[in-house]
Amino acid sequence: MSGRRARTPWRPLGAPLLVAALTLGGLVLGLTGSGWRDALCAAATGLPLVLFLLHWRRRRRAVPVRKTR
Repeated sequence: MSGRRARTPWRPLGAPLLVAALTLGGLVLGLTGSGWRDALCAAATGLPLVLFLLHWRRRRRAVPVRKTR
């Protein structure tokens, strides 16, 4: 037997669901409070954008494929 883990639906969906929960929590904080909650709201709602920019910057550029006849 190999030491591989069993595949579960939570493995690929865990990180996106965590980001969604943090963003939703930030939106709720922004609606219910002011002061330090506003700063936390801005950080939580900006998290998806920051993650997108980090991953977009790290992506590899595709190597152009030469056409053959």
